[in-house]
Amino acid sequence: MKFPKNITAKELMKVDYHYSYSEEELKKDWSRLKDTTEYKTGAQFKPGLKLCQHFFRNFFLIEDKNGKSFEKCWNDEEVMKKVLKWANSGDGSKKGISKLWLSWVRRAVYLAAGLPNSTYYRPHFAKQIIEMTGKPTGTLFDPCAGWGGRLLGTVASGWKYIGCDTDKVTYGNLLELVKFLGIEEKVTLYNDPPIQDSMHLVPKVDVVLTSPPFYNLENYDRNISEEYSTYEMWRDEFLRPLVEKSLKKLKPGGLSCWNLMNCGGNDLVGDLKKIHDSKNMKSKSTLCVNSPLANIRTLKNKDVTYIFERKS
Repeated sequence: MKFPKNITAKELMKVDYHYSYSEEELKKDWSRLKDTTEYKTGAQFKPGLKLCQHFFRNFFLIEDKNGKSFEKCWNDEEVMKKVLKWANSGDGSKKGISKLWLSWVRRAVYLAAGLPNSTYYRPHFAKQIIEMTGKPTGTLFDPCAGWGGRLLGTVASGWKYIGCDTDKVTYGNLLELVKFLGIEEKVTLYNDPPIQDSMHLVPKVDVVLTSPPFYNLENYDRNISEEYSTYEMWRDEFLRPLVEKSLKKLKPGGLSCWNLMNCGGNDLVGDLKKIHDSKNMKSKSTLCVNSPLANIRTLKNKDVTYIFERKS
């Protein structure tokens, strides 16, 4: 969607900013993901991502630690005025940007409001991890299912997927996605806290792959996030039990894969590695998107999937 350059902040606030694709576009995106065998590392390589964007409208309700969300900021006239000022001034020239596209406006809102740049997990990463196992069939467990990226990559690889998500809206969207693609026989979903008693329902699996909340960088469920007033509480009462219980579900030779990054001065990545080391798991590999922004950061401050395997 393209806007006229003279659009006002109030007019822009009335626009539906959600992603919306036709059934044909979504089915084509699904086919592209299933057919992908060569993987690019650039940010623009994202087969299957349209499905995540389309079905998870609540993605824009993610809050930062101050309670701000994309939706709230889109409806903040001062934020939108700032976005339009950037659009008209560009890099300091009088011309500004040549075309005002919705995709540009979305990115600008995150920057103007100072929000964390929330991301969807790339479905093809799940395919790449599964290919590391060398197994044509298997089962992947995802204790924090989220926006469907890992589910899509798993099923596109011919594997079975088991996922948990505590949020009822997200869980409902996952079910809708599964129904749309007709992949019910490949997917099992639970709407339960991942470290509660429901974990006993999960059988032994070949891969654990997930992306837990990065402490208080993003809040997907404020009731849960407020349980942990300090990073140490989150690490010891959420992350460690989640990792340890997930590892108990892993078959010998299986992979434990966690998408995580440091934030707020806390060493999430270092602590993740310590937990795995205590369970005789060693680092095997990493996966991440290569972008200009990512390239100026250290590895621990990138959005990276860390892959571990059992030490021999």
